[in-house]
Amino acid sequence: MAEIRINATGGVKLYDADDSHYAQIVAGTITSNVDAITLGHDTVTIADNLSLGSDSAVLKFGADGDTTLTHTDGTGLTLNSTNKICFNDASQFVQGSSATVLSIGATDEIDLTATAIDINGTCDISGTFSLGGTNITTTAAEINLIDGGTSRGTTAIADGDGVLINDDGTMRMTTVETLSTYIGGGITEADSWRLNATVNMATTGASTAITASWERVDTDGFGVLGTGLSESSGIFSFPSTGYWRIFYSFYMNSDAAADNYTVARLYTTLDDSSYSAASDATGNFVATSDNIQLSNDFIFDVTSTSNCKFKFMYYAGQTNNIIGDTGASLSGFSTIKLADT
Repeated sequence: MAEIRINATGGVKLYDADDSHYAQIVAGTITSNVDAITLGHDTVTIADNLSLGSDSAVLKFGADGDTTLTHTDGTGLTLNSTNKICFNDASQFVQGSSATVLSIGATDEIDLTATAIDINGTCDISGTFSLGGTNITTTAAEINLIDGGTSRGTTAIADGDGVLINDDGTMRMTTVETLSTYIGGGITEADSWRLNATVNMATTGASTAITASWERVDTDGFGVLGTGLSESSGIFSFPSTGYWRIFYSFYMNSDAAADNYTVARLYTTLDDSSYSAASDATGNFVATSDNIQLSNDFIFDVTSTSNCKFKFMYYAGQTNNIIGDTGASLSGFSTIKLADT
């Protein structure tokens, strides 16, 4: 039958019915001659410390002991299998989801607070990434290109290639085609005009406008790029605003018997009214029937197509000629739009 015996040492032994198993309490220590001691109560309260005195000791949880916490000697505690340590509720946890992956889950947010956070390894962000405060800094060796860390080398940029841009604080990917449209795909406007007949430069003592005999070049494979300029009585208008280069050249000969000079002048206006000399090309005839070629250029910032215009004028010391030809560009000008204003 079950017995309670008091030992000579002052301990108490509790035997079962056939005296084969017992539990002993001596000076606050409970021992037994069986593998396990079961405390059969809904709640067991330990007033102070609980010590598991052997290496690899295991705490089991649940009716079938499906969750265990094992002492790993010299390291710490190991939660078994893919079980989770949950916080607040089951949606917030730390879990060894596989033998090689540690998962940290949260209902809405994981908040890491520290002076510095060091990530050793690759970082894969599948959602939205936002950065406040100090910008990310790195070196060329650490980030050659966004698309995988390999240098492009000498490979030419092609349509469809991606370009990373900062869109008002948000990093976005676009293509070289959209970038080219914004920046501009090179020269979009080029035009050439010439005199198709000789203009007699009478001695007037003042600059005289060349108002007639103008034509767009139309021989030898010439093609106007873009819309081209328009002309009315020797006054030229631009198809669009921008920085325009005007290069002009005039072939002249002299009818005079004495030494004389001549000037080809480019005049511009900013208000479609008042003109001023923007560029001069000056030459001197030394003998009768002498020929000279005068040229110069000017970069015109066209801010308004209705107000910014130009024309050509000449000044002759004596009666001379500007040679024109409808089949060859002997006297005239070319314009190229360099960039938007």
